[in-house]
Amino acid sequence: MYKEFSSLNYNMRSSQASIKYLIYHYTACDLVTSLKILCDDKSLNPVSAHYLIDENGDIYQLVQEERRAWHAGKSSWEGHDDINSWSIGIELINPGHGPAYRNFPKAQMESLANLSLKIIQRHKIEPWHVLGHSDIAPTRKVDPGELFDWRWLASQGIGIVPSFEKTFAENYTSLKLLELLKQYGYGIDHSEENQLQIQAVLGAFQMHFTPLYITKQPNIETYHALLSLLKKKNEAFSSRRQVI
Repeated sequence: MYKEFSSLNYNMRSSQASIKYLIYHYTACDLVTSLKILCDDKSLNPVSAHYLIDENGDIYQLVQEERRAWHAGKSSWEGHDDINSWSIGIELINPGHGPAYRNFPKAQMESLANLSLKIIQRHKIEPWHVLGHSDIAPTRKVDPGELFDWRWLASQGIGIVPSFEKTFAENYTSLKLLELLKQYGYGIDHSEENQLQIQAVLGAFQMHFTPLYITKQPNIETYHALLSLLKKKNEAFSSRRQVI
């Protein structure tokens, strides 16, 4: 059972959108403060999420799934820029990047997995559409960060991680890597004037998929990870076409 703690910070989803993405966040504050912020409709910049999960595993439902919660902010993925209309947002209690940033406890991750599987089943969310806030808003956000255990979640059937198969990389160039990032879904501008944005996107990808190789620079590990992810995605589509 979820703990009911209603937020007034929501509106209707765009009529052009359907629920397609599942977005994970951390709160960067404790439970009491998080509930206050996520439910405060008098704030100058009101925010919310559909669910909030405490470190002990308790789940709070703040906004009904059919409504548009305000968790993504200015963001984009696969060309969509109103991610709030296209997504379900889950906040996780965690101090966030800084001296107190820490691993997400087992009880919290297990609750997240159980909740996520239900959401994924209800809305038929693809594995590559389970994302972090930093993926959809890399120049503004870094959550849930490199300590979030994406690989464990994938072992539970949630999301996707690269296999790190070593493939030939004769075609590897920084420009090719940026093209693959855009192909995977990241909003990215290749122009030289946007180096800070490019670094932010690379950092977001690396925190999610290659947490042992976070350089915010093009590297071969990022290239191999992208090839693996795109291969898995393409194989999933091919297998479905064969079934049809």
